Amino acid sequence: MDDSAGWRRYFEHNAGSLLDIPWDIGSDLTPDEVSAIASSLQEFQAGERSEGKHLYRAAQEYSQRTGDADYLAAMRLFIGEEQRHARDLGRFMTLNGIPLVETTFADRVFRRLRVLLPTLEMSVAVLVTAEIIAKVYYAVLREATQSAILRRLCDQILSDERAHVDFQCGQLRRLRARRSTPAAAVTYALQQGLYAGTLLVVWWSHRRVIRRGGMTFVDWVVACQRQFRNAMTLRPSAAARRASSAVSP
Repeated sequence: MDDSAGWRRYFEHNAGSLLDIPWDIGSDLTPDEVSAIASSLQEFQAGERSEGKHLYRAAQEYSQRTGDADYLAAMRLFIGEEQRHARDLGRFMTLNGIPLVETTFADRVFRRLRVLLPTLEMSVAVLVTAEIIAKVYYAVLREATQSAILRRLCDQILSDERAHVDFQCGQLRRLRARRSTPAAAVTYALQQGLYAGTLLVVWWSHRRVIRRGGMTFVDWVVACQRQFRNAMTLRPSAAARRASSAVSP
């Protein structure tokens, strides 16, 4: 799925193929679990809630410049999935008495980074940094409690995030396709530096959840770096390949 039309079809298909979430269970976190994950959930839920105005505007300019209307449609659907994550996490938090927050320090930093250079490449490069780390975070969050609702939510978010990373990395490849080898090496090094700094910050801020989910600091770094290398090689995930097959005309 290396073209915008394929991604648009994927997101349209995915919207009608979501997992059932057992909301009728109601509150299913213990007080100890609430204490362990509350602040971490607040931060990730705030990050997922972004309206994506700057990203969408950059995608709109790219779409108009290249004539790729499907890319803009796919980006709109992608942003909708991120907002669905925020709504579902918010609903879960409310069920369990965890207050929602408008923003956090990390959320503000990422928003400022995305507008540091007003280009689609910068916006996507910062976004994909968060998306790759989210794949590791939601896997450990799933194991951090016995909540059936949260586990199912994490299953859905992880499925979505695998495709999100493929989508965004594919776009980065198109944007960087004509870059010389030295320039491409510098770009990769800068992206790797941003990613390494981010995974350390996320570890420090969310180490209680990460440890509770079964990862040490070394495990976290190794898992995050593996995800980064896999993403940057642009090998389509199994989820994306299955989705591509499912929505092929």
